[in-house]
Amino acid sequence: MKFFQYFLLVGIAFAGQNTANCNGPIDKATCLTQDDFDHGTKIITASGAYKLCEDIEFGPNGPTVPNEPPHEDAFDPELGGDFGKNEFGLGFFSALCIAASDVTIYLNGYTIEQSPGHALMQRFFAIFELASSPFIAGVGPAQFVSENSTFVPASNIEIRGPGRIGRSSHHGIHGNENTNVKIIDVEFYDFEVAAVSLNNVDSLEISGCNVIRNREDVPVVGLFSAARFLRPYAKFLSQQGYELEFKNPNTGMFENKKAEDLYKNLIEAINNVYNDVIYGNGFIDKQKHEEEYHLFHNPFRVIDGPCYAFLVHGKGPAVGGQGERFEETDDTVTSSNIVISNNNIANIQCWNNEVPALFGKCGDHGCAVNDVRGSIFQTIKTFDPTNPHLALGEDGTYKGNVVSDVQIMVAQAILDKKLPEIPSRQTGPNSIKEEIIDWATQGTDLEPQFVCNGDSMHHVIKGIIAIRVEDTEGFTIERNTIHNIVNLSVKPFSNCDFYHIGASSENLEEVQSGNVRAISVAAVRGYSTGNRQSQIKHNKIGFISSEEANEIIGIDVQGDSEGTNIQNNAIDLIDPVVDDPHDERYISVRVREAVDGSITIGNNELFQKTQILNFSPGVRGHAKNQLKRLHSHISGDIEWELGGCPFASDYAKKQ
Repeated sequence: MKFFQYFLLVGIAFAGQNTANCNGPIDKATCLTQDDFDHGTKIITASGAYKLCEDIEFGPNGPTVPNEPPHEDAFDPELGGDFGKNEFGLGFFSALCIAASDVTIYLNGYTIEQSPGHALMQRFFAIFELASSPFIAGVGPAQFVSENSTFVPASNIEIRGPGRIGRSSHHGIHGNENTNVKIIDVEFYDFEVAAVSLNNVDSLEISGCNVIRNREDVPVVGLFSAARFLRPYAKFLSQQGYELEFKNPNTGMFENKKAEDLYKNLIEAINNVYNDVIYGNGFIDKQKHEEEYHLFHNPFRVIDGPCYAFLVHGKGPAVGGQGERFEETDDTVTSSNIVISNNNIANIQCWNNEVPALFGKCGDHGCAVNDVRGSIFQTIKTFDPTNPHLALGEDGTYKGNVVSDVQIMVAQAILDKKLPEIPSRQTGPNSIKEEIIDWATQGTDLEPQFVCNGDSMHHVIKGIIAIRVEDTEGFTIERNTIHNIVNLSVKPFSNCDFYHIGASSENLEEVQSGNVRAISVAAVRGYSTGNRQSQIKHNKIGFISSEEANEIIGIDVQGDSEGTNIQNNAIDLIDPVVDDPHDERYISVRVREAVDGSITIGNNELFQKTQILNFSPGVRGHAKNQLKRLHSHISGDIEWELGGCPFASDYAKKQ
């Protein structure tokens, strides 16, 4: 493995290069200081060059007195003015939002990151958001683009080092619908989901970057985010004096639960977590707060969902599976001209927390049961077999907690038409219907049907992928080094009635939680001009592990893919000190069944086996015919209109 030691030095040497560009030289750039971020997201709407002039820690509207418990609305924006009610309805989604063209950001040797307190309380976030909102219209856990505004993507953008993009509860850099983006010589660390994640981007260069690690001290799982998102609903119902009758399982008597009490319980639980994490040892104190520990504690200290270094996807969020059909007739929904080169990627860890979703009824069709913000109504947890019960008791009856009680009450208030919808309290995603409400309030037994292979937001779980490129025409992935990628996922849940219908056709009933891919491309093509192949070449890949993987793959080509050359890569996935060199799960290069025969492979140094599964035109043709078209949500339709999840229209077909 000497090539790894050499390439690490070469990769790191790229950091520190800094050149002027067409949007303005660094000496004439506008200074950005801590003052620009103390009251909320810095929004750039004018072209020009900007530079950090000091280290930035983003945590507006938090506690100002040491050891002070957070206010019930701590870290929230005051909606209106610069902070639109739709765009910022779920909080400050970024530190720096670029809604303009021809902008250069010089990190200028400094660091910009989320504060520990804001990272705990704002669980969806990007340091840089390359658009006016984190989602295009009609997509995401809320409607982020108001009727009187438009979605404004950034174009002709450069983010240049030297400098560091640090702690973030989701992304370092995130964007949709962008054109001409360059990310050069940046060091990334302590992001939770991805260093860079861009959907439907045309012309992207990521080069000379050093991804040194993702975050390794994440204190909570996704259910804590659900608790945070429920606050405005519970607060409103509390102010209205709303009550809901529940049957007490101990006395058999019916009792009214007041929204005021449920709201206080929710805020108290959130504050207990905050105090333990921020003012304590960084994690929830099991002895002091046993219920909060049971609900929210993260046992592996890394993000509990799929994670990446660099992610390039087609139109809409990358929440489904991989490897469907390439969209031949509409180039407005695919990415193009992607270059990811000369980067060092190391020390990426996560675990995919499989959250079984109840399969319920939404009108005359089926749906996954989720709350008003799209979070799964969690009844059990799969990673703790000694105490798996959340809302579902061992005897099949409802076992309330501070989150599920509010989810049930909000769902009933929607049915009672007691919860008027405003941008900060949208109700469309809710699919907790009468059947589940009656079970929770009447003390009856539930015989659950579970949908597996989804996370806490019912996104398809996909393991770890260091570099993921899909729905793309023309890409070059070259001279990157990828090493020490570790998946900590536990065994998949086995009591499944259905599997996530958003999974790709190639993986419909295979839970991907434990899998690892260093490089994955799916539904891709060569370059549209010059009849050139896309390239995966001169990459160095090694030291990848997972206890519960079905496959551990260096380079994976999936779905309806054509026109790619895989050449001069060095791949040795196994650490000989700890791994079994005969483990059949390790695959250097895999080409899936539906991939076109135009994929070429040559002159690679491969230490593990190669799997070529598209070995005949007949196999390829049959496999391609089995692939689904793009999910409906990807084209910008209102994804929640059927009540449920981004895949509601697909679940509708199951009833």
